[in-house]
Amino acid sequence: MIWVLSESIGALALVPLGLLFKPHYLLRHRNPRLLFESLLTLAITLTLSWLSMLYLPWPFTFIIVLLMWSAVRLPRMEAFLIFLTTVMMVSLMMAAGPSLLATPRTYLMSHMPWLPFLLILLPANIMTMVMYAFRAERKHISESETRFRNAMEYSAIGMALVGTEGQWLQSNKALCQFLGYSQEELRGLTFQQLTWPEDLNKDLQQVEKLISGEINTYSMEKRYYNRNGDVVWALLAVSLVRHTDGTPLYFIAQIEDINELKRTEQVNQQLMERITLANEAGGIGIWEWELKPNIFSWDKRMFELYEIPPHIKPNWQVWYECVLPEDRQHAEKVIRDSLQSRSPFKLEFRIAVKDGIRHIRALANRVLNKEGEVERLLGINMDMTEVKQLNEALFQEKERLHITLDSIGEAVVCIDMAMKITFMNPVAEKMSGWTQEEALGVPLLTVLHITFGDNGPLMENIYSADTSRSAIEQDVVLHCRSGGSYDVHYSITPLSTLDGSNIGSVLVIQDVTESRKMLRQLSYSASHDALTHLANRASFEKQLRILLQTVNSTHQRHALVFIDLDRFKAVNDSAGHAAGDALLRELASLMLSMLRSSDVLARLGGDEFGLLLPDCNVESARFIATRIISAVNDYHFIWEGRVHRVGASAGITLIDDNNHQAAEVMSQADIARYASKNGGRGRVTIYEPQQVAAHSERAVMSLDEQWRMIKENQLMMIVHGIASPRIPEARNLWLISLKLWSCEGEIIDEQTFRRSFSDPALSHALDRRVFHDFFQQAAKAIASKGLSIALPLSVAGLSSATLVNELIEQLENSPLPPRLLHLIIPADAILDHAESVQKLRLAGCRIVFSQVGRDLQIFNSLKANMADYLLLDGELCANVQGNLMDEMLITIIQGHAQRLGMKTIAGPVVLPLVMDTLSGIGVDLIYGDVIADAQPLDLLVNSSYFAIN
Repeated sequence: MIWVLSESIGALALVPLGLLFKPHYLLRHRNPRLLFESLLTLAITLTLSWLSMLYLPWPFTFIIVLLMWSAVRLPRMEAFLIFLTTVMMVSLMMAAGPSLLATPRTYLMSHMPWLPFLLILLPANIMTMVMYAFRAERKHISESETRFRNAMEYSAIGMALVGTEGQWLQSNKALCQFLGYSQEELRGLTFQQLTWPEDLNKDLQQVEKLISGEINTYSMEKRYYNRNGDVVWALLAVSLVRHTDGTPLYFIAQIEDINELKRTEQVNQQLMERITLANEAGGIGIWEWELKPNIFSWDKRMFELYEIPPHIKPNWQVWYECVLPEDRQHAEKVIRDSLQSRSPFKLEFRIAVKDGIRHIRALANRVLNKEGEVERLLGINMDMTEVKQLNEALFQEKERLHITLDSIGEAVVCIDMAMKITFMNPVAEKMSGWTQEEALGVPLLTVLHITFGDNGPLMENIYSADTSRSAIEQDVVLHCRSGGSYDVHYSITPLSTLDGSNIGSVLVIQDVTESRKMLRQLSYSASHDALTHLANRASFEKQLRILLQTVNSTHQRHALVFIDLDRFKAVNDSAGHAAGDALLRELASLMLSMLRSSDVLARLGGDEFGLLLPDCNVESARFIATRIISAVNDYHFIWEGRVHRVGASAGITLIDDNNHQAAEVMSQADIARYASKNGGRGRVTIYEPQQVAAHSERAVMSLDEQWRMIKENQLMMIVHGIASPRIPEARNLWLISLKLWSCEGEIIDEQTFRRSFSDPALSHALDRRVFHDFFQQAAKAIASKGLSIALPLSVAGLSSATLVNELIEQLENSPLPPRLLHLIIPADAILDHAESVQKLRLAGCRIVFSQVGRDLQIFNSLKANMADYLLLDGELCANVQGNLMDEMLITIIQGHAQRLGMKTIAGPVVLPLVMDTLSGIGVDLIYGDVIADAQPLDLLVNSSYFAIN
């Protein structure tokens, strides 16, 4: 039994040392504090244990207390070593003196009877305090772990625990969201795998320094790959967690998303580069003056402006000596006042340079300190020498112009601030009927009797004229005192002194009587056929639209009649064109004589006539048309002794509440006329729905073929370069025309194809096809090159809200900036579809109104900035170099465009002479062979250079 107990005691003393011992444990005692504490505790424990064995009763109880004290103070290895040493000492003492195990001393028991109770309570209390401290420590650790876990999991920035080999041990939601990986996926990766290669080496170097103990933490900006393979920027902060023995355990990494910050830095860097380039290009010098140290800082341009060598240090004296003596006092006062009032300043002065005098404009702002005093000034210097010289030249030119106005062919009248006449030239005397002597000192409107129109109200304010209108459009009449009147246009120019004080005005009056007369002729020519003096097609279609717009409100019925002459070509071929023209004039007079005053008869072209019969039922229309056809059939035309006979065929359709679409009623009348011609000619036919099928069967292209062409056949977009006639090489806009292939392989242009449509849905489908092909095949390339493109949009397409919305949606989803897309819309569409046009402009599209020609009434509907461009009718530009009327008409249109804030486009232009004529008129842009050869759109986007738009 003794041997068993002794072996157990030996095992309890030695086994813990054997299990805990490691070689590096001994190295810890290189720490003087730990070594001293261990030796001191050993000495105290052995000494007190020896004294307990010799002098105290129940010594082992005292020894237990001492050992517990040692266990509390020292680490495990040192504590177990003291336990072994104490057991060995007690064993030796017991072996040397067995009497030590005898009954305790009677003296101590009699004098200290409470000692056993103390020995009972003392170990228990010590153990209780130790366990309490242990539990408190565990609670503190648990709370710390909970706080750390919550701080990490719910942190707004990414946080992770990373192993020493780079593996992700734990990561929070913010980091997973930033990198796009789940926590499970991250655990299978290392940070080396996700780091941008250029940043990896620098990161690993910092990790090595952290592990070696050179640094305690580090931070850096680095790039990672996210799950999508994109590179993202992060601000990384790393610290290392070590074991109590100093062994590295894991890294704590904080990873903050700084993508937006980096983008902002890049934008700011680009902005600074632009500002620097702009300053260099504009010749602007930048300076700074720190007041307290009195330090001046100049950039390179400042030294160049003042022609001072760069090695000279700038200061107040250097700058002050550069300023001309005449300007120094004023410059110094402005700067001192600015400093005193703590406000920015603007200053102009002159400096002396090698080539003479340089005018400088200085602008500066102040930076205040915490006390509100000016800390420093930051400003710029600009060379204003050329501007000053230009201003002086402009002033001299203005004076010369005033002198010239005194001798020109227009009437010139000078007035003072009280609107009284101070000067009149001879032309003004002639037009007003007043001599200069009579008019001096007389109020202006007493001398100049001006009315609005020939018999209109008297002008009471000389500034009341509509100056936004061109000269020949202002209906202003000057009545001469001696009789007679002049159509005039006038302008008022204020007179100013050198310091800008107003001393009166100069009134220049231009006689535009002949111009207005020509305008009336042009207006008549734009709405009437030159041969027959009947209304032309444009005027007829306008009257038809007006009639159609009133159908719903008046509930009246109207009739539309199309008349086509029979055998007219035979007269033209046999007797000549002069005979044909004479026949058309006589037949026009004949038909006109048989109509009411409210009826509208028009020549639509060739031998085709149109007739509008307002407030007329079908039977009355048949009666009127039959009379006309009979009269034409019975008419004997005599030319050069020969008698010629022609006939006529007519088609009628009724306009009412259920039938009032312009395209439909015109198509119906045309079908009815076609039925008359194919039914034997010389007759009148009223439109019936079944005629559509018969007409379609005889049509050149069937409805199915038209649908097939739109949906299946190839669509070619041809581009025409548009440029200024003054700089034809600078093509900044491309106009697109369409070519389609028929099922037989023939090429058909867009307008011919659209004219054959009998169903409005065909126009919608063709518009959708054009925009679909454009956005799918060309929009991206056009956007990358910055080209501006003009695409056609039909009136039918514009009338469809669905199609307009689809177009805007395609534009929003495409990479093409809206400002690069121009839509070509017939100008007359503005009457009925202004809301759709405005919607497209709000979406960012540019608008081009096309088919602007001889019908100037369209400008009554146009408002300023309603469109961006006006595309002139090609017929108007074809022979403008030799047709004075066409030239005058284009001049009027150009004036309207300038008034409305729009640019004009003319074409196609083939001859350089036409281009020169249009340039002289002031047309903004032209297109045609003289600018660039037409080419397919795909060839343009694949071969052109980038545009500057």
